[in-house]
Amino acid sequence: MSRPRFVLGGLLTLGVGGFVLWMQAGLIWSTANLAAGGIGLQDNLSAAADGLTSGDYAEAEQSFELATESTVRLQKSVDIAPFNLAGRIPGVDVAVENWQLAVDAASALTSATGDLISLYGDLSGKADGPKIFSDGAIDLARLENLPDRVDAASDKLASAHADLMAIRAATVPSEPLDRVREKALEEMLPVEEAMASLQVIAPVLPDALGANGPRRYLIAIGNQAEMRAAGGAPLTLVLVEFNEGRISIPIKGPTSTQLFPPLNAPVEWWGPGGNPFFPTNPRNAPFVVTNTHPNLLFSAREMAEAWVGGNYPTVDGVITLDLTAIAAVLDATGPVESEVYGTVDGERLGQILLVDAYMEFGQEGAVERQEANQALLNDLLERLLGGEDLVNAAQAITSTAPGRHFQAWMRNPELQRLSLRSGAAGQVNDPGTGDWSAVYTQNGNQSKVDVFQQRNVLVTVTMADDGSARVTQQVTLTNATPADRPEGPPERVGYETSWLKNAYILYVPDAATDYRANYPDGFAVRPFKNHPQLGRGWVDDGFGHRMIRVVGWTPPGGQNAVSVSYTLPAGTFSEVDGVLEYRLQAEPQSLFVPSTLSVTVTPPAGWQPVQAPGQIQQGSTATVSAVQDAPVNVSMRFTR
Repeated sequence: MSRPRFVLGGLLTLGVGGFVLWMQAGLIWSTANLAAGGIGLQDNLSAAADGLTSGDYAEAEQSFELATESTVRLQKSVDIAPFNLAGRIPGVDVAVENWQLAVDAASALTSATGDLISLYGDLSGKADGPKIFSDGAIDLARLENLPDRVDAASDKLASAHADLMAIRAATVPSEPLDRVREKALEEMLPVEEAMASLQVIAPVLPDALGANGPRRYLIAIGNQAEMRAAGGAPLTLVLVEFNEGRISIPIKGPTSTQLFPPLNAPVEWWGPGGNPFFPTNPRNAPFVVTNTHPNLLFSAREMAEAWVGGNYPTVDGVITLDLTAIAAVLDATGPVESEVYGTVDGERLGQILLVDAYMEFGQEGAVERQEANQALLNDLLERLLGGEDLVNAAQAITSTAPGRHFQAWMRNPELQRLSLRSGAAGQVNDPGTGDWSAVYTQNGNQSKVDVFQQRNVLVTVTMADDGSARVTQQVTLTNATPADRPEGPPERVGYETSWLKNAYILYVPDAATDYRANYPDGFAVRPFKNHPQLGRGWVDDGFGHRMIRVVGWTPPGGQNAVSVSYTLPAGTFSEVDGVLEYRLQAEPQSLFVPSTLSVTVTPPAGWQPVQAPGQIQQGSTATVSAVQDAPVNVSMRFTR
């Protein structure tokens, strides 16, 4: 070989070798940054989300900063020439493209998380800038900028979602990447849902908070010592008004003595015509019975109109809270001090206001008790209107919505749709498939012993080969008033009695046939007057569902059981791939002590239960139990 060719060949070898080394070094650099950035990113983004969920803004911000550093490392893995050149090599280009898409998705997701943290900081007043809510005022200009900020964050989430979906992971070697993508999409889902809710509420929030004129909302504080079907008796009312950036509470106080004197004075109003709990229009009744219908879509409208019937201003919405929701606020924001009750925290709130206060003050000291309770409520309202704990308090309150301790009805269609979608609208609806349980009790003697109510709903099911079933739902109620508490006056009515007169309101599924109610001696079906009757005391609830009302007394320490039985038609439960599945949706009532639900299912002959966590098997019969602090969905499966 001639010397020039030898030299040329050597130079070529060195050049190719150098190129390969350069490519290898560059890809090793990229891989190292990808690994380091990827490992830290997931942990830090999860920690940031946890900080937002728990209300720890400092933790969320610190975790976001670390996530940003991880994203920078990820970006370095693709911002070098060897990586870009590798993307032009056939067979390698798909992997490089997937790599780039993953990095782009991570960057967009991190940026969107930062936007959410910034929104949280501004809404809660924990960011360095001025507060949106502060000292009874609203910065309307900054509030009106929220939609654009939410849209920008949403666009970033959409970009991250699109990048993840564009990753091509159809080959066997790329299966791990496909699993990573599915995991990322799964973890993004709650963020996307929250962002979707923000996109709904942000545009209407300025108007809802008084940017275009006064907006008024009636807050009814439900007393769980005296229950109604839709919540505790509304014994305290607060009117909150938003107007041109100012928040005020022009009206507040005990319902019975201050707002509707002399003592629960009846008022007149027009309510939904289909509500069977009121026989005529216009209504003529005290405000405190307005939430008797289990479905808040009726009860809230009754409250709104009865409020106007008391010569108070029209409201744009009704919000119901009870002591479970208020206790959650105290748990999240800290205790309040009371001159009468001392330090009041979430754990002690119910015992103080629902038990001790009635024992200490009695019927004669009702005004003193109401004043002490109002002072406690005033302190809590002052804290909330200050803006410091607004977001934490809102998160705490909405966390109790599944148990119906927080409910909302709004005249604004967009806000009402948000309430419906979030599960805070207090609906009572048959799911349309499987079985359904909806059981409510309603105080009828003004006693305050529902706080001691212990309730169990036992659903017993016998399934047949054709997919039909015979079902009995029995609600057993124990009046667990402490034995050392006096029985009270002989008429068994009022604050001081330990007797409980309850109306048991029970539904059956829409598809049910041959339905009937059973109840103890001394109990009676109380019919719904002036409404279309379905026979034997059953009535349409105004939403197309069938219910019955049975009334009876339970002495202190006593127990009673009321039940309904019915048949579900053939095909309600069908066999799919060799599995027969029983399904039930059970609705909650916002009791202070949640009801328990037990479901016992016996399948057709020749079938056996499929083992599941928490399920008890006895022969071919299976039983599951749950606490009804939210809607309970039961699924029990059987195989031949």
